Amino acid sequence: MPQTRPPDSAGIATLSTTLQLARQRFFEDGSDPQGAVPELIARSWRRCLALPATLSETPEPLAHEALFARRDAQGRLRRHALPELEALAEALSPSRVVVLLADPQGMILDAAGSDVFMNKAQRVALMPGVEWSEVQRGTNAIGTALTELSPITVLGHQHYLEQNGALGCTAAPLLDSEGQVLGVLDVSGDARCIQAQTVGLVRMAAQMIEYRMALDNLPAQTEILRFAHDPALIGSHREALLWIRNETIVGANRAAMRVLGMTFDQLRGRFVDDLFSSLPTAERDPFELCLHPWLARPGRSASWASGWVGRKSASNHLASITAPERTPQISQVAALRPPIIADPQREAQLDRAVRVLDCGIPVLILGESGVGKEVFARQVHQASQRCRGPFVAVNCAAVPEGLIEAELFGYEEGAFTGARRKGQPGQIREAHGGVLFLDEIGDMPLSMQARLLRVLQDHEVKALGGGRRQSVDFALVCATHRDLKAMAAEGSFRTDLYYRLQHFVAVLPALREHAEAKAHIDELLQAMLPSRKLRLSPQAREALLAYTWPGNWRQLVAVAQTLLALAEPGSCIELADLPDDLRRDWRTHQQQPPTTSASPARSGPERDGAATSPVPLRAMTESAIHAAIASCSGNVSRAARLLGVHRSTLYRHVRK
Repeated sequence: MPQTRPPDSAGIATLSTTLQLARQRFFEDGSDPQGAVPELIARSWRRCLALPATLSETPEPLAHEALFARRDAQGRLRRHALPELEALAEALSPSRVVVLLADPQGMILDAAGSDVFMNKAQRVALMPGVEWSEVQRGTNAIGTALTELSPITVLGHQHYLEQNGALGCTAAPLLDSEGQVLGVLDVSGDARCIQAQTVGLVRMAAQMIEYRMALDNLPAQTEILRFAHDPALIGSHREALLWIRNETIVGANRAAMRVLGMTFDQLRGRFVDDLFSSLPTAERDPFELCLHPWLARPGRSASWASGWVGRKSASNHLASITAPERTPQISQVAALRPPIIADPQREAQLDRAVRVLDCGIPVLILGESGVGKEVFARQVHQASQRCRGPFVAVNCAAVPEGLIEAELFGYEEGAFTGARRKGQPGQIREAHGGVLFLDEIGDMPLSMQARLLRVLQDHEVKALGGGRRQSVDFALVCATHRDLKAMAAEGSFRTDLYYRLQHFVAVLPALREHAEAKAHIDELLQAMLPSRKLRLSPQAREALLAYTWPGNWRQLVAVAQTLLALAEPGSCIELADLPDDLRRDWRTHQQQPPTTSASPARSGPERDGAATSPVPLRAMTESAIHAAIASCSGNVSRAARLLGVHRSTLYRHVRK
């Protein structure tokens, strides 16, 4: 399938000029944009010409009851996709993007990710309850991926609508074994935030969602043939799958189509023994599945380790084997969390917070984004007298204002059109007997602050559409990166609620403020990388330790998770594998000349007070290049990867 990938930072300016000229010619005289934009984008622009002029109007989102109904209709999709959506949002948190899940019509059902970009996205209606099909929003990653049934990246003014020109989006459609659309997974942010790593993670997450859904419900009289070039991949999301009924292929996943070099239409309806010379037996050991010699293609594998999923069918001779189901790779990676660093100050704050919470006093956690406020809150819960009760976390910034009342306080049956038959208890009632954690409390609407204060005072909650109040018993932990005192003074946060929350405040320092920050960073890396037998090159390790990590622990673990997801097991992570901002920061520090105070003592006039001449930048560059080439035994390509530059750049410097 044709695919697009984002340009690197060096090509942004050229792309922008070419794109603007292509847009001008396309909209003024209908000139075909082919060659100026990727083919999938060009096809989408041509389709959008037939759309009505009202396309440019910003749509209103669905009412919350209608959105609830759409979500209920996609319960199976959401059950399998939401864990991956949350894991992907966590892995991409430093990039300030949002991860979106849409249904087969392009209606956005769920969103997770950067609160900063979430606010920008709402200005162009990129939010739950809005349909982003091509028919409704022109060329965009969600709608065009659904139309083309192909992964796609749409950057800046590649969007058909001018008002979406600030967006960068990459999406992958979710397909079932018969090629039918299940939905679409999308990551959106500022155009410069969509990097090649982002695109790769989105497509990997989409593949895992498809894999989970494929194995969730095996139709009767149908078996699944699983195969992979490496026996270790059997049972993982990277294995190829063929659905077989009455010895005929009725379904296939993307991996099977890729390794066999065939489309779904070429596989469907074909007898399985038309492809393979023999099929697996009931033995448990992986069976070598061999393609017929006349179907083998040069450069392609013709044999794989294989087995069966599901029971043996009574109508044929297909046998089943039991293979251990493995957790998909990205889920394993996303499950890794930063180790809790031994910090006496943190331990003291934790102990005090537990004692306060056990006395019924709310705990307020302050700190920059990514310092681990929720981790701290969960530790407080686990060490408190309420540890056997539930821990219910609510991100006040992530829930749309029109839905937060129903989410927090719940609703009764018949409260509004589209309400669930038995209603919904609400997250406050779900926290009964345990701890309610309100993250980003500073983003809670003022009207909800008043209702929350009433609940804290009366220990009772009243659901929407319900006439009777119900008693609730929970401990409250809140967190924010905002200055609540200043917000209360200016009227954007209720003063009475602020004074209710500020009796005990735990302030979590930024990672860069730790006295032993580099030791903490190194400890985290050493804890995570061995899980896949990965190593760090000296330059990559130095860059990771020297970085200031503005996104704190969350950014650090997300970068480590991304490196784990993209690296091959047992490989060495080089400087070129790190995100762009880390490489730029490392190179900037490397190019800074040493200061006089940091230089070793010298003899002669310099020691007597004469100023030390700074090292010329060209000399430093040449020195670094020659050192890298020498360390790589003259291999220029490897030296280029080590320095994080293109091979042609290195050759140009060598020839000077």
